[in-house]
Amino acid sequence: MIPNETRFYGLLYIDEQNNKDHSDLPCGVDPIDIYIMCASLCSKAFRAIGAAFHLITNKAEYVRRRLVCLGLEDFAVLHHDFSLMVPKKIWFYSAHFKLDLVKAFGLGQFGKRIGLIDLDTVLLRRLPGSAGLAVYDISDQVFPAFGKHRVVSDLQLVSGRPLSDPRWYGGEFVAGSAMEFATISRHIDSCWPNYIKYLSSLHHVGDEMIMSSALNMARADGVQMVDYGQAGLVARWWTDRTEHKQAPFDAVTGAALLHLPADKVFLSQEAGYQFDPEMLLSRFRRYARKKIAHPVVDGAVEPLLSRPRELFTPRLSSG
Repeated sequence: MIPNETRFYGLLYIDEQNNKDHSDLPCGVDPIDIYIMCASLCSKAFRAIGAAFHLITNKAEYVRRRLVCLGLEDFAVLHHDFSLMVPKKIWFYSAHFKLDLVKAFGLGQFGKRIGLIDLDTVLLRRLPGSAGLAVYDISDQVFPAFGKHRVVSDLQLVSGRPLSDPRWYGGEFVAGSAMEFATISRHIDSCWPNYIKYLSSLHHVGDEMIMSSALNMARADGVQMVDYGQAGLVARWWTDRTEHKQAPFDAVTGAALLHLPADKVFLSQEAGYQFDPEMLLSRFRRYARKKIAHPVVDGAVEPLLSRPRELFTPRLSSG
């Protein structure tokens, strides 16, 4: 298992005027409430294995009031003063503040061993420990969608230097020591000016662009990394059509941490149930079967390059 002293956190940065992150949610749904309910599910899942989950936000009192109004169980909500100057109206505006948390983690403000997860993930079982920085390599998902040459070129543009065997890392999971996060933070600081400079030409705008660049640089500096995706411990699965061929859902249910980025509403509703991983997976299969059978027209989640796209329909099983 992950060492007992590892503390897991999620981020909820609230700024409705600048967020453009909610195009995947139905009209009329309060996105902040959805994220708060997802955080509640995260807390229930960690509590089920005897561990704690903490939510870090810029509006802690507001979140605590909403927990009461929504009838959700209380859990640790921590206030943090964020300082990163993120461009207004940028895609995935609030997610960029993960970079602020990486700096705080590196300073030891949240413990000696720290893990950061997205709120639209669910912990199904204990995460094993790691001797190095635990990451989630999703190059096999990103390279086919945008082309390896383009992705590598952008990573080197943001890094400002050549990279040896560059990889793309998912932003939904990273865990390690404060010292390892300090190294990543230093590289984030060096990448940020290039990221802002080349913002309009990058294939992806978001925290993963900078984190992937910084992680590649840290790996080159000797930081030991363990890919929890390759180990089958962390998985991302879409009920939407994708630009890469993803494994059927049955192939990822053995993961300890499952990321469902297109299904925040489903996860938020699960906060109202007593947490049971098998029952959650059963309800998800029924929900996903209906969604896949009656897909909605794909909307643009972020600006994409003008090029033909082959989209693959998700499958629940290989049969």
